[in-house]
Amino acid sequence: MGIKDRFSKKEKPKKSTTDVVKEELSKELNEDKENVIKHSKRIKKLWQTKEIVQFKTDAIAVLWKKKGREDEFFENFDKLTKEGYELKMSEGIKALDAGPIDMQIGLYYYFQHKDFVK
Repeated sequence: MGIKDRFSKKEKPKKSTTDVVKEELSKELNEDKENVIKHSKRIKKLWQTKEIVQFKTDAIAVLWKKKGREDEFFENFDKLTKEGYELKMSEGIKALDAGPIDMQIGLYYYFQHKDFVK
């Protein structure tokens, strides 16, 4: 399409750029809302759980530590290390994942059994 065709009054674009931008922003906003809802459901479930050991197999284990449950957490931590698991990583879990806002509700601790470490 040439310059003359672009500015010709005979042919107008089907949608203006503002309409296109509005549609794209609307789609992004809806996707963000869906992600926030999924995240909040996962966090709510995690917050309400009373389990310290979230996942355990022969090779790995994941512990959940939240405030007020430290004694039980350390008992499970001790038990896992006696079974041969080694701490590999910890990760803070935020209640709200919105940039600089940091509302950490607990920590995940990731363990790997020493028989599976090469």
